[in-house]
Formats: sequence, C-alpha cells, structure tokens
Amino acid sequence: MTRRLIWIVNHRTLLTAEVPILRGLGYEVFVPKIIPDDPGLRSLVATDVYDAGLGLPGEVLETLNAHNFYEAAWSPRLTDLINEHFEVVVSLVSSYLTPIAEAAAHFDGTLVARVFGREDPRTYTELMNGWPSPLLPAIAAMGDRFVFGQGFDNLAEVEAPELRERAHTLAVPLPDSVYEHTATWRGDGEQLVMLCPEIAASPYYQAIYDAMKADFGDLPHVIFGRQSQPVDDEAVLPYLSEAELFALYAAAPVMVYPSSEPRHVHYSPVEAMIVGTPVLYRRGALLDRLAGATLPGSCADAADMRVKAERLLAGDAALAADICGTQHAIVDTFATELAARQWASALETT
Repeated sequence: MTRRLIWIVNHRTLLTAEVPILRGLGYEVFVPKIIPDDPGLRSLVATDVYDAGLGLPGEVLETLNAHNFYEAAWSPRLTDLINEHFEVVVSLVSSYLTPIAEAAAHFDGTLVARVFGREDPRTYTELMNGWPSPLLPAIAAMGDRFVFGQGFDNLAEVEAPELRERAHTLAVPLPDSVYEHTATWRGDGEQLVMLCPEIAASPYYQAIYDAMKADFGDLPHVIFGRQSQPVDDEAVLPYLSEAELFALYAAAPVMVYPSSEPRHVHYSPVEAMIVGTPVLYRRGALLDRLAGATLPGSCADAADMRVKAERLLAGDAALAADICGTQHAIVDTFATELAARQWASALETT
C-alpha cells in the first residue's frame, strides 16, 4: 500500500536529513513549492527533488505545487485531494499557523506539529492562542491523530495539556554531509569562534552579540552567522560556504556557545562537536540537558567559560582532550538512527 506524507517544514538542513528518514519508513513525500518571503524564516527552501518519487496523477501534483500551504486556506477540492492521497501532514509551527489550522480542521489523517523550541519564555501555546480561531480545541478534537513532534524532550514541559499530552520526541537529525567532517579538528588557529546571526536585524541577537563582546571581545575571536544587514565589526565574518564553515571549525582552538536557552539550540555547536572542536556551553542550557551529565565543556557562567576559553587558546591539550572525548554524548542525541526509531513509533498508528 502506498503511503504519502506532506512535509510543510521546508527547512534547508532537515530537507536532506529528515525527509530521507520518512522515505525510508515507506512514505512518498511532497514538499511545498511556495514559501514565505520572510527574513525570520531564512532557513526555508523550496525544492522539487522529491516530486519524481510521488506516484500522483499529474493534475494532482500540479494542484499541490500551486498551493501556498503557509498562507492560503484549503479549498474544498484541495481538501478532497489531500484526504484521498495522503495519510500524514507534518507542519512546522511558526508565525505561519495556517497549515496547522487547516489540517486540524479538514484533514482526516495524522497531523504532526514539528517544533524545535522557542526562546525562553516563549511557548507554542502562546503562539496558537494568538491565532484568530481557537487552535487548541481543534487539536484536542483530533485525539491520537495529533502529534506534538518535539525536537527535544523538554519542549512540551511548558505547553498546554493539548500539546503536552500528545508529545513525541523526534530527534533533529543532521545531514550525512556533516559526518564527512568527523574528527577533522586540528585546532591550529589562533582565534576562538562564536555564532551570532542577524546582529543588526534582530534585537534578540543584538543583545547576544553585545554580551559576547563584553565577555570575550578582548580575546582573539571571530563571529560567524548569516547577516542580512552589514555589521561594523571586522570580527564578524562574511557569509561562509559549507566548506569554509567546516574549515573554520577544524582550525578553531575552541568554539564558545554562550546561549542560556533551555529549549533551543543552533546546529553549529553540534556540527563543531562532530568535527572534534572543543565546544564550551552554559550549564542549564539545552546542550547541557542533552549531555545528561556535567561534562568538561559545561560552564557555570561567563567567567568560567572565559577561563576555559583562555586555556584552550593557550594550547591546553589536556582540557581539549577532556572536552572532545565526552562530546559524543551530545552528538548521539542527534543521530539519524535515533530519529528514525522515534518517527516510526510516532507514526505507527497511521
């Protein structure tokens, strides 16, 4: 029996990591072609690479490709086509809640709300309560056909019962291309590296940047991350290709990731850990929770992080070995095999 899934996530990195998992579970996957032109969703991308694997009539595929799933309501015809040809809808939960609302109201199959964590104290409940029509009652009415697909096991803790009681942890996998850089760290550079995108465009990241400069600005450092507006700081690097980014990780004596967010993390520190770069992170933040124990890379506060960063910049090989030798505990929580098992469990009723 042919099983199909609509993946209204469109995330650039997950596209080559999560969609293959779903296809490996026996699903043909449709990815929407129209995405919001929104700097806040800079990671979204459209592709037709999976269309060839869809055993759909041409007119059905044409109708799907022409629809703006993120912003447009489902017409009666589209609703009929989706219910006829698809068993699962997976949708990113963002400020664009139309796909969640439409699927909750009109879809007969399973709806997976894919979430990766909001900045504290923001919640997905808050986001859904701000929608013009009540989303939580519609979600509750779906019963077991709704899945709160949390990327990390603590996201549902702060959510309403309608979401918390239907939570399934679905690990966030990394593309195979990242693992090609496993254990390539040399550490022969002279600058610590830090991540901070959208410095001039986002008050949130501007505050993070200011704290980085206050705590580490007098140490030799560079800052990477996609910038949509220029930043007057020579330490902020221009856009890096994938090869340049992994070369940066490989050379860095240390990566400093001072985020204190308990329910959100970027890919970058995990990528650096796979390379073998010593990564310093805050105690109580999400990386610390994923570690499952207090590892050598965990830092009590900015002062502790600075002390360790200075030691690594000075070539402390023993500290580097201690950190690098334990980071696998975090990396393992992003494993493709783990994500595949979790998806199979979450979708077993579809």
